[in-house]
Amino acid sequence: MRNTVTSMRTIVIVMELTLAATLVIAQPPAQAPAAGTAAQAYRNIQLLKDIPSTQLIPTMRFISASLGVECEFCHLGDRSADTDHKNTARKMMTMMMAINKDSFGGQREVTCYTCHHGTNNPVGTPTPTGQYSELGAGVFFKPDGGPLAGGRDEVMSQAYREYVAKDRLAGLPTPDQILAKYVAALGGEQALRRVTARLITGTAELPGDVRGAAPAIHVPVQQYFKAPNQWVMTFQMGNGATSNGFDGTVAWIQAANGVVTEATGVTNAPLPPLARVKRNADFYEPLNLKQQYPRLTVRGIENVRGLDTYVVVGVPDGDLPERLFFDTQTGLLVRKSTAVATALGNYPIQTDYDDYRDVGGVKFPYLVRTVAISPADDLTIHVEKVQNNPTVDAGKFAKPASRPAAAR
Repeated sequence: MRNTVTSMRTIVIVMELTLAATLVIAQPPAQAPAAGTAAQAYRNIQLLKDIPSTQLIPTMRFISASLGVECEFCHLGDRSADTDHKNTARKMMTMMMAINKDSFGGQREVTCYTCHHGTNNPVGTPTPTGQYSELGAGVFFKPDGGPLAGGRDEVMSQAYREYVAKDRLAGLPTPDQILAKYVAALGGEQALRRVTARLITGTAELPGDVRGAAPAIHVPVQQYFKAPNQWVMTFQMGNGATSNGFDGTVAWIQAANGVVTEATGVTNAPLPPLARVKRNADFYEPLNLKQQYPRLTVRGIENVRGLDTYVVVGVPDGDLPERLFFDTQTGLLVRKSTAVATALGNYPIQTDYDDYRDVGGVKFPYLVRTVAISPADDLTIHVEKVQNNPTVDAGKFAKPASRPAAAR
């Protein structure tokens, strides 16, 4: 069934590579910036000069989501021109960087979102709520999860909440038990290993514009997978095909204009780091989760789309933690939450897996929806047909050469 999850995990990789290449899939007119720093690829870059050029757009989207504004809040038409809001943003970034340098040893602990929380005018004073009064204690919860009436004597302290949470964890299955049930739910190890290649055809639903305001675009999509860790996904856009791929060594994305961008092994280079691409491209990933995540912890039960799920947090070596949500009843993976790093903060990505169907003895999700903090990076795959073990030429996964400028 790894094939199943091959495509599941690959959706996340595609989103990360798409972020790295500044949304070359959904925005046909855009041309991926040349390799190098942001200052080399864009005009009037003053603070983020030395970050990779492919990080600039994801970083801008992180700022936009943190402040709850759109691009035009700072950029009034000409992206390279100075504006009052842009100059204020530079001052804020300078302050944030200084705080992280002086107080956190250079680690990115404070971000735009730390203060703004989705508003361009953060509030520095708490609003009175009456939570400590007899009549305004608010809604609190019993250890069994049910609400109880407000009142000074009934308020649960934070320490008690933590105690209750730990007590609940005591009755949960171990990570090994959850992962074993997952493999069994997919069809079992033998069934998974019988599949060594897969072809998936379907329809991709892409945002119509960077704000998510225009109607979605629906385009044909085709995905090839081959053991041990090769894949390629092609979108047939109106202005040409765009492709993402990994040949086992090199990860790449080709825009409709023919420009090819390659992921590298440097952690602050085009996103995501090559190590993450290699990990996610593992053809038999459901069987190898323990190897991929040296640290696995069960964090509790959360409701996802009306389903109770076990929340498992996995920490890969040298990468950000990832949260996996497994249906408590079926054992299937229904959600994965991860993030990619930008120059100013982590950019969260959430992928949901739904409509599992049996394909040759293994379960496969026919609906895969990925959402990010910017609607420009949302992606939904509607699977229409799945073929197990098709003949696939290894050359299909190789990184193509960029088309000459004249041809573009």
